[in-house]
Amino acid sequence: MGCSSSVVLEEETPHTNTPVVVVPVDTWTQQTLGPAQPETVAAAYRRMDEEICALESTTPGPRLTTAEGWVELLRSANVQREGEQDPGVAAVPNGAPVDFTKSQPATIGRDRVTEDARQEMQEEFVARLSRAAMDQESEQFRVEMIEHGRKRALFLQASFDQLKRMYIEQDQLLAMVYNGTYGSPTEQKLDGELDAARDVRDRLGGAVEQWRIAGGLLRAAAKGLHQTIDNWELLRSSRDAEETVRLALDARTACLGALVALEAAQAALPQVEIPYITIRQQAAVRHALIYLLTDMVNPARYQHTRDVFGVFGANVTKAVHWLHECYDETLRQDYGTADQAATLLAKTLREERLRFIAGRVPNKLYVRPAIGK
Repeated sequence: MGCSSSVVLEEETPHTNTPVVVVPVDTWTQQTLGPAQPETVAAAYRRMDEEICALESTTPGPRLTTAEGWVELLRSANVQREGEQDPGVAAVPNGAPVDFTKSQPATIGRDRVTEDARQEMQEEFVARLSRAAMDQESEQFRVEMIEHGRKRALFLQASFDQLKRMYIEQDQLLAMVYNGTYGSPTEQKLDGELDAARDVRDRLGGAVEQWRIAGGLLRAAAKGLHQTIDNWELLRSSRDAEETVRLALDARTACLGALVALEAAQAALPQVEIPYITIRQQAAVRHALIYLLTDMVNPARYQHTRDVFGVFGANVTKAVHWLHECYDETLRQDYGTADQAATLLAKTLREERLRFIAGRVPNKLYVRPAIGK
């Protein structure tokens, strides 16, 4: 696939304003192996709770649910796509769909074939080959997206598993000190408020992951279209036939990857109508790709294709900016507010519990229990 793979896989790169899990799992494991020096129960609780609070802030659980749902959506769409057949395919002996927008003579005697008709037949032959190649490339792009989504889900699963192990250790420490009861009415009240605040943050965290996926895919589409235009411009000055064909195929691959990424971005945010991009525009671009190899030798068609790519690329870039601005003005602020509220409550509850722990077991050293991984 050459340069094509990077187009779809760009999805994994987050926007700088989008909160993501950025701490490797190995780092968290190292941080929670316990201190090098002995520590009191109170110090151990503070350390654990601060680590939990930091990892909770990345909402690995809700993000994992969203990531797994995204993979399943891609997988089921692939299965459905494989089960469908274009009605035009069965009507053609070689199994290649025909573009019925192109007129063809019903019956042409061999001695009466005009030059225009012969060129049109050749053009349709190349178009059928292009469709077949594009179908294969599109399928490969989608397979790569599924695999990439699975890797993201595995990463989030590891973070979520680490958080659950930290919860278990903290619960065991608190059970040793509290004997199953709250230390004060204030602590009980704070614990309930923190649970509610976490729920709000978790719901928003799942939505943030959706926007993260869509934003990454939109940026991938914009990048692919930029590469498409670059290759198409280089084709104009090329004097080597092999290089010309390679540039045309590279342009087609990059643009096709952009179309697949754009389609996936829209599926990732079904409740959001992304502006500047229309189905008609996408159909025009796809049509241009089908006839790319024949249009490139006709100056007028070459320029028309250049215009199609340029307008579409500009519109996708506008859509990228719109999505980021929309996220920054809405979900990012909501998530930040919810995270700040949960973090503040967690800190307040931590201090309340530390006062109780210090009074109950002031100098007792903490012995970390064995917790299975």
